[in-house]
Amino acid sequence: MSEVMTSSPSSTMTSAMISSMTPEDELCLLLARGQLTSEVRTRALQVLATPLRWPVIMERARSHQVYPLVYPNLSDLGFSGVPEVVQSGLKSLYLANALRNQLLAEELARVLSLLGDAGIPVVPLKGVSLAQSLYGNPAARVCGDIDILVPPGDAMRAIDLILASGYRAEINHPYFSKLALRHGRHFNVVREGRGISFVLEVHWILVQHFSKNDEAVRDLWAEACPRTYFEVAACSLSPEWEFLYLCIHAADHDWQVLKWLVDIHQIVLSGTVNWQKTMQEAEKLELGPVIRQTLTVSSLLLGTPLPAPWSPVALPERLQIFPQAPLPEDSPEATLAFRHLRVLTRPQDKLGYFATLVFAPKVTDLESVQFPARLGFLYYLVRPLRLAGKWAGRALGKTRA
Repeated sequence: MSEVMTSSPSSTMTSAMISSMTPEDELCLLLARGQLTSEVRTRALQVLATPLRWPVIMERARSHQVYPLVYPNLSDLGFSGVPEVVQSGLKSLYLANALRNQLLAEELARVLSLLGDAGIPVVPLKGVSLAQSLYGNPAARVCGDIDILVPPGDAMRAIDLILASGYRAEINHPYFSKLALRHGRHFNVVREGRGISFVLEVHWILVQHFSKNDEAVRDLWAEACPRTYFEVAACSLSPEWEFLYLCIHAADHDWQVLKWLVDIHQIVLSGTVNWQKTMQEAEKLELGPVIRQTLTVSSLLLGTPLPAPWSPVALPERLQIFPQAPLPEDSPEATLAFRHLRVLTRPQDKLGYFATLVFAPKVTDLESVQFPARLGFLYYLVRPLRLAGKWAGRALGKTRA
């Protein structure tokens, strides 16, 4: 494996980050790790000895979904200087997440067994499986849903099997369900059980509207290897593809959630990645820029050592990362969707994605008008008109302001 060397972001970027960092933000970054080094422990204890705004720390830990790491690390430090009410609050969050993740792990095992018995290869993505492999503890991550990857040729059969097992399509409209399969990056199904909703995302592509997606998917599956998850046999990504996938996913969401960067930090420190092989794959697939940007963000926030010969790169202007709160899921549709353009490097890919964004109907278009299924094609006219009306309204509002 290639040597991992510590390389720091530019002094200007680092100085700006340090000058704007509050003690609360610094403490959250120090504690959002799988394990604390002696250096991090010492610094964390120093910060804990100062007056702190604990409501701010709690808000950061919740919004960036790192409290399952913050709580045990504070416990390891003896809760030095931590008010009892904060200890109690973090413990409640941790235990509730642990219970939910246990249920998710059992449901994941059920789905893996279902698909495995049908001879469909499947890879769990992120979620409780990543918590177990990276941190040795399924409770170490906040997991909202279950993500699995299947080969493109098996996607429809996998979805049919899952639906027959008790799940239902999250989009309860036949026409828009078909559009999700045609234009989407995954297909969502949901099942109610044991007091919670199990949301399952079935993936079969790696990067939406990406010219090299087919090549990337072939390479990914060629390197996938057998692995057991929660006593059920399935497949796993190679360490190199685990790293690449996590970087792509974080960039696809503007690096907004600290949890995803902590995962990347952890896998870099794991020593399992062949960095020369990873770099060759990234460059071949034209993913080098987004991988470098992701590593730069992780290095800025968490001090992640950069693998040689990767070095820090410039980040997009006006980028909002920690401590900024992540955008809520109910943010304007275009605001969330346009983030994906960062991952695409070819102009034709960007144009194709933009065209799909503007013209391909989404379930949100049902809010405007509802047509019978046989007239579903009319939504291709409704969507651009609806978007044009929304954008014109916002522009007019800004002009008046």
